[in-house]
Amino acid sequence: MLQLRAKTGRLAGLAALVVLLGLGAARPAPATEVVLRVDGLACPFCAFGVEKKLLNLPVVEAIDIRMNEGKVLLALREGEPFDVAALDEAVADAGFTLRRILVEDAVGQVSRHAGDLVLRSSRPLATFRLRGAGEALPDPGSTVAASGTVEEFDSDPVLIVTSLRPIGDAPAGSP
Repeated sequence: MLQLRAKTGRLAGLAALVVLLGLGAARPAPATEVVLRVDGLACPFCAFGVEKKLLNLPVVEAIDIRMNEGKVLLALREGEPFDVAALDEAVADAGFTLRRILVEDAVGQVSRHAGDLVLRSSRPLATFRLRGAGEALPDPGSTVAASGTVEEFDSDPVLIVTSLRPIGDAPAGSP
């Protein structure tokens, strides 16, 4: 079973678990999740250091660290900007190296900006420059769900697209 630690404490975590198990009356929308690939997670103390730094970020709602896999699963808080540079800095402050961020189903509209295709995503709340990885990139004006990896952690992150699916109607002028 997935064990998420949230900033809001054990009681809130128990309430969230009750809702996730279907015992609560209302179900909230599922949290946006991303996976961080982190080098050097070798012991529980290491994991605690990374956890502590990441839970200080406003966008991080909950966390699950899988040391043996070098993965940190993050549930993101709705409405908070997804800042990859801040994630990189938090991992570095804990003494580790962030290798990549795996993003699934970033939903938003594609536009062209300064020669790049850009996805303005509402889940997570972010803007990504798009690059293809064997995947044809969408036309500007398209609304898509894109999955891929972020390997550059500056303020203008690049999402290397590995999966893409259209959402809604095709843009005007499309075949």
